Amino acid sequence: MRLAALACACSLAVGLAAAGCGGQLGGGGVVGANGDAASGKQLFVEHCGSCHTMADAGTSGTIGPNMDDAFAGSREQGFEESTFADVVRWQIAYPGIGLGMPADIVTGQDADDVAAYVARYAGNPDIEPSGGGEITATEGSEVFAQAGCGSCHTLAAAGSSGTVGPDLDEVKPSHDLVVDRVTNGQGGMPPFKDQLSDEQIQAVADFVTGG
Repeated sequence: MRLAALACACSLAVGLAAAGCGGQLGGGGVVGANGDAASGKQLFVEHCGSCHTMADAGTSGTIGPNMDDAFAGSREQGFEESTFADVVRWQIAYPGIGLGMPADIVTGQDADDVAAYVARYAGNPDIEPSGGGEITATEGSEVFAQAGCGSCHTLAAAGSSGTVGPDLDEVKPSHDLVVDRVTNGQGGMPPFKDQLSDEQIQAVADFVTGG
């Protein structure tokens, strides 16, 4: 089956294998014409960009696969956009055990939108990357949400339960440490100094530390 072959061939191999190399997506796909790529871009930035690099989204996460690299080769092989959308949608729902990515990080229409966005723009040589979705928030809680911090971190005040990065309620980082990590990144956490202003970084540090 072409979808199974794509799942096994692309650079998301480990996670997509969990979604079913040799398995099937029934009924002609799970996304169809329902996904809105324009909406999916901002959702990708907020929920996926802290872990994944994707040029059109302007994200530089390194914990998960580089989305452009993951799909570029399969595009050259002639796979269709609808097939990519189905693979991404499956991966969102069934990311695989022990891979760090939580299942259903987005759901329903939002998941369809993210799948449609990645399917259209990831590794597509015919589309010039337009850069990331703009983070316009000024309040710390909103910066935390728009920057996608909750997809990696648990923080009760934000209602987030990410498990990729440290549980912020447990580690209780200092204000200065939050500013440094948000600005410069470390390990799998990307730097946000090119996406957030100094004021936004201070605001999110205030929010995380209760300052």
